[in-house]
Amino acid sequence: MKNLILKLCKGLLALLGIAVATSCDDILGGLVCEYGTPSMDYTVMGKVVNARNEALKGIKVKTMNRNGLSGQRDSTYTDASGNFAVSQEHVFPYEKVPIIFEDESGIYKTDTVDVMLTKVKEGKGWYNGEFAAENMEITMKEN
Repeated sequence: MKNLILKLCKGLLALLGIAVATSCDDILGGLVCEYGTPSMDYTVMGKVVNARNEALKGIKVKTMNRNGLSGQRDSTYTDASGNFAVSQEHVFPYEKVPIIFEDESGIYKTDTVDVMLTKVKEGKGWYNGEFAAENMEITMKEN
């Protein structure tokens, strides 16, 4: 009974605009809080090749947000087989995300690819879950 009264008081204070130090799931039996930012995690995996279908090693792969800014602090590079994997956590949810592929040697043109994501794990509350795109093949064009 005491727990129910506490939850009701916290809910009433939240409705009045007074922040209470509690998790969203504690208010009114697990209802989602009114305040927050939707987020998701995602992973994109694939392979980078040239027009002759040869794997490209050392291609810089980085995520980008919708404002055109890099979404990660460090870049990832393709391995000897041309494989890459980039991940982002707690980003604003989108159905597709732009991924930049850049050859720092200048042989191949920089390319930005909008990658469609698929939900792989359900989220709760403001967290929309985990998304992924796998087995992508990116073909880079020569300069």
